[in-house]
Amino acid sequence: MAFPKGFLFGTANADHQVEAHDPEREDVWDLWERCQGLTPRGKATDFWNRYEEDVHAAASMGCKLFRFSVAWARVEPSDGHFDPEALDHYRKVAASIRQKGMKVMLTLHHFVWPVWLERDHEGMTGTRFPDFFARYAERVAASLGDLVDYWITFNEPSQLTFGFIRPWWQNRYYMPPGLPRGSDVDAEAEAVGKLIPSLFLAHARARASIKGLHPEAKVGVNPLVTGFPTWLQMLMDFGACHRGLSEAVFKFTTAGALVSEKGDVDLVIGGVTAGDQTAFEFSDPYVRTGKAVLVNANYQEPDLASLSGRKVGVIGIGNQPDSWKRDLPDSARKRIFANYDAARSSLASGEIDAVYGDAFFLLPEGMIGGECFRFLATGLSDESYVVVAPYGHGELLNLVNRAIAGFQLASGESFAAPWQSHAGSIPLEAPRPLSLREVMTGKPGHEETEPSSRELGRVRRRGKIRIGIRTDAPGVSEISTGDGLELKLAGLIAREVLGDETLLEIVPVEPQQRFKLLKSKSGWLNWAWRFWGTTSLIANANWWYLGTSGRLPKELCPEEAVGAQDFVGLDYYWGLPTNRLHRFRSLEDAAHGRFLQAPVWPRGLLHALRRFHRWFPDQELFIVENGSVPMADGVDRTDYLKAHIAEVEQALDEGLPVKGYNFWSITSNREWGHPFDPNTDFGLYFVDLDKDPELKRVETAEVEVYREIIRNSEGG
Repeated sequence: MAFPKGFLFGTANADHQVEAHDPEREDVWDLWERCQGLTPRGKATDFWNRYEEDVHAAASMGCKLFRFSVAWARVEPSDGHFDPEALDHYRKVAASIRQKGMKVMLTLHHFVWPVWLERDHEGMTGTRFPDFFARYAERVAASLGDLVDYWITFNEPSQLTFGFIRPWWQNRYYMPPGLPRGSDVDAEAEAVGKLIPSLFLAHARARASIKGLHPEAKVGVNPLVTGFPTWLQMLMDFGACHRGLSEAVFKFTTAGALVSEKGDVDLVIGGVTAGDQTAFEFSDPYVRTGKAVLVNANYQEPDLASLSGRKVGVIGIGNQPDSWKRDLPDSARKRIFANYDAARSSLASGEIDAVYGDAFFLLPEGMIGGECFRFLATGLSDESYVVVAPYGHGELLNLVNRAIAGFQLASGESFAAPWQSHAGSIPLEAPRPLSLREVMTGKPGHEETEPSSRELGRVRRRGKIRIGIRTDAPGVSEISTGDGLELKLAGLIAREVLGDETLLEIVPVEPQQRFKLLKSKSGWLNWAWRFWGTTSLIANANWWYLGTSGRLPKELCPEEAVGAQDFVGLDYYWGLPTNRLHRFRSLEDAAHGRFLQAPVWPRGLLHALRRFHRWFPDQELFIVENGSVPMADGVDRTDYLKAHIAEVEQALDEGLPVKGYNFWSITSNREWGHPFDPNTDFGLYFVDLDKDPELKRVETAEVEVYREIIRNSEGG
């Protein structure tokens, strides 16, 4: 069917992800990225200076709507002080959008807020937050509200809860602000119980402030909705409407692992990066490295372009097969190897021309014959290695993290090596703080008690800790002499856990088998346990609209916020039908920025639109965000876009009042501290954030696809 006249196709971005870092006006995510060792936004896409270019690109596709956000930290750099120049800048952005014939959708809070608000007033859980937010909204509305058609107060408020929730399968908070070290599940439940009504009140008061100046303004929110079968969604919605039940489920499923799993080893130190998709627990990073290319010392060519048409060895583990496509010429021919020793042997014999992989393992210190090789390129990525344990070993990992802190201090100059991801950088500092409060006050929070868990007791009774280290690691490999950094770390862990570095059993493991030794027969119990924890925490994004429709208890959604919206916005990316619920961990991967395996289910979008129309039959529906990385769940971005647009068409055919659709996002962007690669690139226009100093915007195939969709729509 044709889209109705006036239907709004659009696209979007967010301030922190596209505007360059300003050290004088940092937001809480700047602080979080730094203290957690995440990828900083840096220059991002330089949207602050190049907004006209991106606005023009959107208009050239035929878009009739452009969504951007105001950086609260720039607009109000200190409590009560508003910067007229920053406000004037955002007015120019809005005017540029209008001049291109598009409507303006403006977001006030896209996951970030000023540092002063968190430091001095307890952030979003502070008693004054609703009024601070309303004051900020009023000032923005006074400065550019006449140019704004749609307002979003809070981007994905459901996700903000992850700054206060750290389930047993995570050793870190996913986003700021975090809670002090030693906080238990009761403290998390209390914090979430403060956050939710605070967000509702802040939204309602901000809406009142905006409409007081511009009565015609349309103000809403865009919760992130995960597609789940109707029966499961109804169960979760029922639980959310009964606070006692929802709090009990929250505490029950997040307090700890059901069983302490026992594998053939206690830990694996095997070159596992924090981005690897595993079913285990991670330590803090112990070293940073990056992708590199190794060639023979007599290789005459100067750069990566010379590998066109040549044979390149790739180690078939982790993220390497995917990142190879990103970093090397398209015509290079890939050959998979099981480990680095075998790949280097083939390189030395001339069977292949280069080896691609992690610099740390490509040319380790003390390797026999290392002078026969050289790096053709280093620093192609920035990645962190972590220690891995089975689930239920959180207290053991706490001791591992202590050992990592000592390891980094003791290593000193040995980190100044060619396998460093960035020249002159230092390894991540450990232990990393769990909360912004730790960073701001310098205090670690509650004292941690002496660990006494079952897994630690088992290790101590045995008298040795068993650690798996891959066979091509320095110190284990037959061609690398010396202890190697991973063997040194293993000794420090033994000293931390058992008081003696010699109480250690090293178990050599083939790289492709490194996780097999951690698995146990009892793992399915934690799988089931985690499923209910995941669905009760991650998937239930409907609590916002349960509140504004009057279904939540009043202590969670005050009366002031019931009905306080002018349209129904939602973000939809991923989902799982009943027959794929066993893949729920892929949703967790998506929640942590690993989108290549994120589960694609377009029909879930239609289910969400139907559900919200039943709840709000008189209000327009708006898909505020929908989009994908180049390939997710085996579905390329073109097919993803077409499939979800088809669901929007079906909704319109059924008479649902869908007003608009935004594709996320107009360009590549910095995805909340994650390394930039195909795993995190949602842009219609590709920007090589790490390698192109000019930040050129390059059309992807989906630009023409989206242009054609808009052209063929009656309202476009």
